[in-house]
Amino acid sequence: MVFALEGCSPKLKNSFENTKLDTVEESSAELKEQEEKGRESADQTTVTQEAVPSEAVVEENGKQVPVTGQPVTMEDLLAEMTDREKCWMGLSPKKYLNDFDTLYKELQANYPYFGVVNRKHNVDMEESYEQYRKQIKDCRNDDDFWTLLRAFINELQYTGHIQAWGYRYANELKSLKDTVEAFPQYKETLQRYIDKLENPVSEKNYQLMRDFYEELEAEVIERNKEMGFSEDSGTGWEETEFIPNVTTKVLEKGKIAYVDIEAFDMSTYEEDKQILLPFYEKVQSYDHLIIDITKNTGGGMDYYNQLVVAPLADKTYSVSTYLLAKAGLNNQYFLNLKEGLAEGLWLPLSELPDLEGINKEDISQLDYFMKETYLIKPNHKSAFKGKIWLLVSAQNYSSAEYAAMFSKESGFAALVGEQTGGDGIGVDPAYIILPNTGLVVQYSPIYGITGDGRNSEEYGTEPDYYRRKDETALDTCLRLIKNNNN
Repeated sequence: MVFALEGCSPKLKNSFENTKLDTVEESSAELKEQEEKGRESADQTTVTQEAVPSEAVVEENGKQVPVTGQPVTMEDLLAEMTDREKCWMGLSPKKYLNDFDTLYKELQANYPYFGVVNRKHNVDMEESYEQYRKQIKDCRNDDDFWTLLRAFINELQYTGHIQAWGYRYANELKSLKDTVEAFPQYKETLQRYIDKLENPVSEKNYQLMRDFYEELEAEVIERNKEMGFSEDSGTGWEETEFIPNVTTKVLEKGKIAYVDIEAFDMSTYEEDKQILLPFYEKVQSYDHLIIDITKNTGGGMDYYNQLVVAPLADKTYSVSTYLLAKAGLNNQYFLNLKEGLAEGLWLPLSELPDLEGINKEDISQLDYFMKETYLIKPNHKSAFKGKIWLLVSAQNYSSAEYAAMFSKESGFAALVGEQTGGDGIGVDPAYIILPNTGLVVQYSPIYGITGDGRNSEEYGTEPDYYRRKDETALDTCLRLIKNNNN
């Protein structure tokens, strides 16, 4: 998840993350590559699954006989059901349409990426809305509405963290509460997120959604077991090997050290801290430290600030950016705009400096801005004496993109790899709660730009050194080190 630590403005902290099941969080990076990203492909949404030939066997007359045919999928079961059986909320078609219209109005008033979506993914949001609206008019069951709603949002390919939640709702709410307990300093900021989610419509309908799809999944498993297939056949589940979040290595004693960070996962913050800080002290006098975040799709911004930059820095590093936003009521709530305007934190867009890289068409749709300076002070106990390298890739999104942006703009590290994914300047995604279904659609309320005006979502960060096509980022980095030493 991405809580108020991820790309979150320090000022805002004070002024105020596919099957139908939503059990596997898709990373923002995977969605972005479908779009480019998605660790928030998170919600398992029912899409037609390709059946995989099975090697299952059954016993006949004391002999093991291979099973023929294909395993049953959730889509197969849904196709057998009537409209009434596919309604867990019991809503009328008018209410589906009302929710969809409400969603689009909220996006118009609050979501800042209409232009970026059009340029990057060739999606005209108004045209897409009209096309899906015609289909939703004919919706006769909850499953069809949910499928169309997700399809509409998925066309935007996670641009600006936009995503419709499946039944991960309960897990997200619990995660927010756990975060407040673990990091009390963020209670004021996160409480408004918790309050938004804790509404009776969402609580009721997401539980009904969970019950509906879990029963379907259980039926899929039971039918496939009867046919001789494995329990996970047709469910979309895959076993994955456990990978530690942090790996440290000495690549060349006394000279080159290496750290791999899979995610800026705040749930492993204390555990990872016990690995990273002693390693930094051990290799403090090395010539080179390579930090690999090529598989990292985000997490908490404070993870990078406090477990990477601060312990290694030998001076204070800072980067100035701008946060831009629309004046919609939802943004007013999540960004605390009224108070921010009164205190001079937020300013009218007319006062924004004329920046070279800015997209004037985009900002003509926005209303306010805030200058945001990210500043990280050093902890000299383990300040690194040599050169720091950061390995990056197109998978880097959200706070992983923030890490790339900050490191390059501040000079903290030299970047090696690929152009990153984007959306690393901003705050946590805001929530749109649909009035009848209670479904949640998240989006970034911030249009973040660098000091020269480039939009973080659209452009990401270019590395200082691109990797060769026949090399990994690590290969390229080691070659650069070798060449520089000769």
